[in-house]
Amino acid sequence: MAIRVCCNHTTHYQFDRLVSLSPHVLRLRPAPHSRTPIRAYTLRIHP
Repeated sequence: MAIRVCCNHTTHYQFDRLVSLSPHVLRLRPAPHSRTPIRAYTLRIHP
């Protein structure tokens, strides 16, 4: 039996003054001991 998961994540920030940008890290993967294959993934970044 296959399990398929779709994850959509949006982060939105709003500040009252000028700020500097820094990297964000998102890690989403099967556990290291799992043999679950990752069929496909996409990553879209919009500043």
